[in-house]
Amino acid sequence: MEDRAERLRATTNVGIIINPKHAATNRAYSTLTEALRDRRVAYRTMTTTAARGGRWQAEQLVDWGAKVVIILGGDGTIRAAAPPLAGAGILVLLVPTGTANVLSRHVGISSTRQAVEHCLHTLRNAADGVRMHSRGIPLNTAEARLADGRWQQTVFLCLAGIGGDARAVARHHLAPGLLGYAWGAARALFAQGFNLDDTDRTASEPVWSVMASKVPRPAGPVSVFPAARIDGAEFSELIVGPLPHGRAQLIRAWAGIAAACLQSRPEAHPLMHYRSTTAVTARLKTPAPAQLDGDVLGDCLELRLSVGEQQLLVSSPSP
Repeated sequence: MEDRAERLRATTNVGIIINPKHAATNRAYSTLTEALRDRRVAYRTMTTTAARGGRWQAEQLVDWGAKVVIILGGDGTIRAAAPPLAGAGILVLLVPTGTANVLSRHVGISSTRQAVEHCLHTLRNAADGVRMHSRGIPLNTAEARLADGRWQQTVFLCLAGIGGDARAVARHHLAPGLLGYAWGAARALFAQGFNLDDTDRTASEPVWSVMASKVPRPAGPVSVFPAARIDGAEFSELIVGPLPHGRAQLIRAWAGIAAACLQSRPEAHPLMHYRSTTAVTARLKTPAPAQLDGDVLGDCLELRLSVGEQQLLVSSPSP
C-alpha cells in the first residue's frame, strides 16, 4: 500500500472541476477528496461560476500539469470543459451530479457512488501501470445564427435540437430536478410548430422539432434514438412532424408517438422521420429556441451541426 501511494503521488496530478449548484456535488466531492488525501494524491480543485462554466477551469488545470481530470457536475459542465481537455489528451473521469447526466449514463456510470469508486479504482490501476478502458467521445460542432443575425459557434456531446425540444428544456426550471424536465416537456408538446426553409426531407407544414443525437436515451429509459451511439461517426437525426391541428388530434398524435417509443419502435410512427448523417442543417423562416446538451442557446434562425473529429477521452467502467 505504501509503495502504491508513493507511485500515485509521483506520477499523478489530479485536477478536479466542481459545479457546486447541486447538493449531491458537495457530498461526492467530500468523499472523493477524503480518499485522495488518505492516498496522499496531489490534487487541485477549480470551482465553476456563472461567468466561468468550466472551460477556464480546464485550461488552468492543463497549465498546472494535470494528468487526470475529474468533473463533478452535469452535461453542461462537461461540455464547457471538454475542448481544452480534449486538446491536451487528458483522461477525464465523470462524477454525475447534474440533473439529467446523459453522457455519464451512456458511458456506464449510473450513480455518484459508483463514479467515485471508479475514480479511485482508475487511480489505483494507474499507479500499478494498468491501462484502464476509455472511450473517445467526439466533440461535435454547432453553429447557430441567432435571431439578431449573429453567428455563434460551440461544441456539444450528446444532443442538439431546435424547436419543441428546446422549449421543453427552457421550461425545466418550473419544477425541481427531472420533474422540471418532465413538466417542461408536457408544456412543450402543444407548442406552435415552425416551418423549415428547406423542406426536402418532410412536408411543408410546420414541424415540432429537428434534433441530432449521439445517444439512444437522452431523457429517461425510453430509447428515442435507437440507432444513436455516443462514440459513433454519425448523428441520428429526427424531425418530428408535421403535427396535426387541433388539441384532440395533437393528443392522439403524441399518444401514438409515446406508444411507439415504449415499444422500442419510434421509427414506425409516421410523424417520426429518422436518418443517419454526419451533418444536420435546420433553416427557419421565423426564430425558434435551440439547445445543446440541455443548455438553451436562445432563439435561432439557423442551426448547423456536424460530427466532430476531436475526441474527449472519457474513462468508462466497461466497454
